[in-house]
Amino acid sequence: MEERAKPPQKTEFDHLSEARQRLVAAALPHVVFDGWSEATFAVALADSGVDPALGHLACPRGALDLALANHRQGDRAMLRRIDSGGLAGLRYSKKVAALVRFRLEVAGDREVVRRGVTYFAMPAHAAEG
Repeated sequence: MEERAKPPQKTEFDHLSEARQRLVAAALPHVVFDGWSEATFAVALADSGVDPALGHLACPRGALDLALANHRQGDRAMLRRIDSGGLAGLRYSKKVAALVRFRLEVAGDREVVRRGVTYFAMPAHAAEG
């Protein structure tokens, strides 16, 4: 008999990453009204269906980690766009312009971005964002 390859087991990292993605998706509609706040984090926990203990493990600093997860998702989307090619023949200045354009294209809702800029401009969060 032929043995089927088993799919790889999910790791703790995979579970935390999935929880962060679900939390960010649930938080985005609320960020426009409440910013990246603990109120937004609480609503994201409730709306996402993520177990609260797992949510706090995935984002131990609450709204701060949630906002960072949103930015990292945008960065990963930009990197996927870069990997799709099209930059090889460009001059350096054109590459930089293309990279900035790619990041802006994957940034999402303008108000969410504005709230993120405001949040990370606060002295307590400036080092993180």
